[in-house]
Amino acid sequence: MTMRFLLGALAALILSGTAAAQPVNTGHIQAELVSGAQGIAPGQSIQIALRQRIQKGWHTYWRNAGDSGEATKITWTMPPGWSASAFTWPTPHRLPVGPLVNYGYEGEVILPMTLTAPAGATPGQTVTLTAKAAFLVCADICIPEDAGLTLRLPVT
Repeated sequence: MTMRFLLGALAALILSGTAAAQPVNTGHIQAELVSGAQGIAPGQSIQIALRQRIQKGWHTYWRNAGDSGEATKITWTMPPGWSASAFTWPTPHRLPVGPLVNYGYEGEVILPMTLTAPAGATPGQTVTLTAKAAFLVCADICIPEDAGLTLRLPVT
């Protein structure tokens, strides 16, 4: 599956009103966890993502930031048996700053991951997944920001 197809499919699912959590405004970014599905079955894997809506004139960084900067990180707190993959990084933009070249994102970026439920997950319950996202958001200056995020999904 190509990255473009994966991102397009996830974006279409997100925009169609699937499960999402309340956005958190960190000052320069509105961050939220979103899901490509309205629920998850025991043993199933689904696509979820960290969505960042970045204030105009500001940017965040790709996994290899370039000459300066730091990539977005996410740290999960999940019930036993649940797991999330690392980000599947979309293609970044070049962000020249004087003689330096950085790589990152402006406007909006969706950082997809794969969420996997344990085979013993109980249908009818709702799982609460929490994460702390940390990112360096920059314009003329850089500011470290973080967001405490929650996503609730029914086990179907």
